[in-house]
Amino acid sequence: MTMLSSLSPLPHSWRVCRYEEWLRGQPGWESWTDISDVGGRFNGIVLSDQEYRRVEDTYIAAAVRFAVATSASLFRVLYLGNQGANFALTPGQIVVRSDVGPIVRGNLRGELDCTLEAVNGRLQIAFGFDLYMYVGADIPCETAVAGAEEDGLWLEPGVPLRSWEDDDA
Repeated sequence: MTMLSSLSPLPHSWRVCRYEEWLRGQPGWESWTDISDVGGRFNGIVLSDQEYRRVEDTYIAAAVRFAVATSASLFRVLYLGNQGANFALTPGQIVVRSDVGPIVRGNLRGELDCTLEAVNGRLQIAFGFDLYMYVGADIPCETAVAGAEEDGLWLEPGVPLRSWEDDDA
């Protein structure tokens, strides 16, 4: 059981992904899902470090858009699993919105495993396998959703927050 079970569910939630979900598992389709895939060939295209970082940046921009939409400027590290040498977070620690970028990047790279909850209670962000980011909010956040989609991300509404341990989908 993770700390996610202690979160109060918010009325709006999304699973954020870099590709359309229906593609997953299609015959002949390959997807990169980790920084260790940089340099590999997927669907006939070599994944560059620049492309990987560009995609990470879209996730960071999405997280910040949701934070702005919900007036979330302070976050509590609600759940903390593994963390690499680049991080020294503690459960319950408060981080400012400008620190969310490195935390998102660390989670996407598997260097960090944490869940963030806005101190104002209006936003929750968790991470799973295969570059999944889960967002819960108290409002529909139409502008944040539209911005993330314009950046090339796919947002599946109604998917509840999950953590790495619970993310077997």
